[in-house]
Amino acid sequence: MDDNQTIEKVDVRVIVSENNMAEIVSKAINNVQLEKDYNIIVSSIIPTKDMELAKKVASGADIILIGSYGHDEYYNILYNDLKTDFNHIGLFNYDNVISDEGTIEISHAEREIFNSIIKAGLSYSLNIINIHSLENKLSSLTRKYNSLLDDYNGLIDDNEKLEKVNLELKDEITNLNHNIDKIKSDFSSFKGRFEDIHNKHILEIYDLNDLWQEVFDESLLNQEKIIIATNKFRPDNIIVGQGFIGAVDKPTAIDWLKVVKTALIFVEDKEEELKKELNNLNNESDDKIIDEREYDIPNNIGDFFG
Repeated sequence: MDDNQTIEKVDVRVIVSENNMAEIVSKAINNVQLEKDYNIIVSSIIPTKDMELAKKVASGADIILIGSYGHDEYYNILYNDLKTDFNHIGLFNYDNVISDEGTIEISHAEREIFNSIIKAGLSYSLNIINIHSLENKLSSLTRKYNSLLDDYNGLIDDNEKLEKVNLELKDEITNLNHNIDKIKSDFSSFKGRFEDIHNKHILEIYDLNDLWQEVFDESLLNQEKIIIATNKFRPDNIIVGQGFIGAVDKPTAIDWLKVVKTALIFVEDKEEELKKELNNLNNESDDKIIDEREYDIPNNIGDFFG
């Protein structure tokens, strides 16, 4: 318990330039009972002008009182050498302990001890208040800085996400442009293939497989042959493609399918016979050579539809 009380006491050390002043200070301190009444101890009273000795005496003190005639050279030198961030220095002014008659008064010395310690203590307290104020400001600025840092990091994360989204959008735009080009190409092909649809006044569209099944009671095995035949002969008001047949009416569509089916049957039945006839023509003498192109019949009967 006593150790705790000792730690809490304010340690004051007095450095004076004259021996007689050391005696006056010692008597004044004994009279005012600083330790008992104010929890202040004066642990050293040293008369010296030796800077090294003064530094040793002052080391570790809370408050250092320098005895001098005002802020003279002696005071300023000691102040500059002894002042640290951890102590406070006050002036024990000799001028204040000398009476008007020029004598040194103990009562004046007692008052000067109080005043010197109070001034140094006030400086100490004001510095503590200032330190606390600065600490509060620093704490507030630290919180603001951390908040701004969080916002900054958040913005960086958002920016990275936006960059990723931007790259994805660029890829999507590239794909869309590719798809648009493909659609344009498909549309051009579609337009070229069916550009005469308005001119032919086609009003009705039928499913090619369904209509073939309905008319011939059999499945349509090769739509491509129907399309090829239609494209070769290009009948009026008939269009075949994409699994559908277009015509001005259903009977017209049925009639065309019957024509195509008949042609297909004929071609399939006569395929071997036509091949033999072509071979015979090729074997005739040179002066009777007939240009096969006059018959407009291809060497491969499948070329009608392929």
